[in-house]
Amino acid sequence: MQAHEVVRHNNGVPQFVVLSLVDVTDRRRAEDDLVRRAFTDPLTGLPNRRALTDRLRHAVALSRRRGLQVGLVHLNLDRFRAVNDTLGHEAGDMLLSQVADRLRWSTRVEDTAVRLGADEFLVVAEDVEDLEGLRALAERLLSVLDEPFVVLDREITLSASVGLTLGSDLTPDDLLRQAQSALNRAKVDGSRARVEVHEGALSDSDVDALQLEVDLRHALDNDELRLFYQPIVHLADESLLGYEALIRWQHPTRGLLPPGAFLDAAENNRLTSKLGAWVLRRACHDAATWPDDLRVHVNVSARHLAEDGFSELVAAALEESGLAPERLELEITESTALFAAEATLHSVAVVTDQGVTLALDDFGTGYSAITALHRLPIHTLKIDRSFVADVVAEPATAALVQGLLQLGRGMGLQVIAEGIEDLDQAAWLLDHGCAMAQGYAFGRPAPLPSPAAVLIGEVTDTPAEDVAGALLPDALETPIVPQQRSADVDPPRRVVLATDDTGKFGLFDEFAEDPED
Repeated sequence: MQAHEVVRHNNGVPQFVVLSLVDVTDRRRAEDDLVRRAFTDPLTGLPNRRALTDRLRHAVALSRRRGLQVGLVHLNLDRFRAVNDTLGHEAGDMLLSQVADRLRWSTRVEDTAVRLGADEFLVVAEDVEDLEGLRALAERLLSVLDEPFVVLDREITLSASVGLTLGSDLTPDDLLRQAQSALNRAKVDGSRARVEVHEGALSDSDVDALQLEVDLRHALDNDELRLFYQPIVHLADESLLGYEALIRWQHPTRGLLPPGAFLDAAENNRLTSKLGAWVLRRACHDAATWPDDLRVHVNVSARHLAEDGFSELVAAALEESGLAPERLELEITESTALFAAEATLHSVAVVTDQGVTLALDDFGTGYSAITALHRLPIHTLKIDRSFVADVVAEPATAALVQGLLQLGRGMGLQVIAEGIEDLDQAAWLLDHGCAMAQGYAFGRPAPLPSPAAVLIGEVTDTPAEDVAGALLPDALETPIVPQQRSADVDPPRRVVLATDDTGKFGLFDEFAEDPED
């Protein structure tokens, strides 16, 4: 209403009112649009930096009243400039819009995804209890970004570096500075796909875990990783069939670490693929030195299997080592087989076409064993140790294992029982048709003896375990030596490493008549 006027009778009594109205709908819409534009990123539709200030101030005040904390997840896309340079800025804008959509869909109702500018995004997470909750949110966002993007009919794979911070008694500006500082550390030296946490948000245990993650990034460069091998044997005569390769970390100050002590750190730093590639290449090189009838089993993570270039990595490892493809078996979990994406199915098809075989690990413990068997070309089933442990004492477990064995045989698959620790378990499995086995009863994971140790053991008729055992920790059991020996063994020979009259080194069958010669 712009104005009004009262019209009266001659006696002064009001007769009617004249109103002057103006339609301001368009003006209000324009004002609302100006406000929206001021607080919204025009490309992605996400709140912008200006809106972030108000949103963060509200979140901090609310967290103080509730006794919880505010978490910030600061993301920066890795190598985004290469997309602009290769496909143009239009493609880059389309990619940023898709990233924004995924962040918007992947956050909780109470969280806010913000575009700070260029290829930087930030998620304000309210009501965060601890750092683990914030890490879980960051991992979920990164896993969403792992899926390929399609821009202008081109498939693009992205990664992101992340800085995390957590607090309730800080100003919004302080929280933003901490998140930016953590992100800067994540991208130091041009690194990619790293997650860093602001140190002020960490407890003592968090600081220790963070240091472990930092150390792990240097473990490959410093040659600190090791492969241990656990033998796989034929149950009937305990003859050696192959080995499973198991990673260990010889930490410079913490000693020898099993995978359970550092695989979470690898996952937090997106290092599982790098570790997997190292294990695959090293295992193939080691196995190439064994007798031709021995196979090597290598565990593969779901993330690594789905990555571009996995099948090429397998082919390169086989070619570099000279290992025959049929001597390599890749082990995957049941959940990996059940929920495999198209990229995973394609990688598996390529490597199995080369002659590499596939084993289903921890069989029977996952979601749907039968479904998993139909999705991929499985060659071997590995019955989980949790079943084997109770196979003698628990009739229900024994019936289940017997059913798994029959299922494997009925489908024409090889079956390996894991975790056999005593002869009673081995005898039961053998009686019920299990052909292959693995477990402490046949050998603990340990480094293989060197080829030189095996050679000396052969020529001296001394078990290679005795030759190499002194080099191993007492707690480790030397695995079965990968050498076949006939039943008719020649008598031990007296040998010496010496030079002949030409100056060449060699092993001589006996001493000369004069010992000094």
